[in-house]
Amino acid sequence: MKKIALLITAGIFLTLMMSYTFYRPDTDGSPAGQTGSPHDGSDCSSCHSAKPKNIDGLITSNVPAEGYTPGNKYTITAHLKGNQNSKKFGFQISPQNSKGKLSGKMIVTNPKETRIIENGKYINQIKGGVDGNGSKSWSFDWVAPMKGSGDVIFYGSFLIGGKPEIVYNSKLLIKENK
Repeated sequence: MKKIALLITAGIFLTLMMSYTFYRPDTDGSPAGQTGSPHDGSDCSSCHSAKPKNIDGLITSNVPAEGYTPGNKYTITAHLKGNQNSKKFGFQISPQNSKGKLSGKMIVTNPKETRIIENGKYINQIKGGVDGNGSKSWSFDWVAPMKGSGDVIFYGSFLIGGKPEIVYNSKLLIKENK
């Protein structure tokens, strides 16, 4: 009888531990492929209840109007504005070519707030980068791809936490300077 009780207790414990590991919210950003890119097929709404809205201008850069110069380093900024009650924010961005492949190289400039995942293809906030007071910005560096790589689209999905949650998808097209 003691063996059965012990087995049942152990089974319940293991089930709870596996459930927590599988279902716990990811406090260090989303899993890879949540940018809203047609190649990724998913965005922040896959884990959050909000229906995504497309909006321009959430991703900006210091790339000149004539386009990127291969090998040059640029700053990419994501800026999200909520209302005065908005306190939690999140994002994931990926620079992709027309086939959905990583284009260029991202460099973390604030490791307390952001990280790169999935072999350098995505950047997102981590736990230290979610707090804001009505708005939140994140920046990182991007090294433009080699000559002949063509246009790059930065796809991003963004979350404003709270009730209700708000999800935005945005993109930024950067042309190659030829």
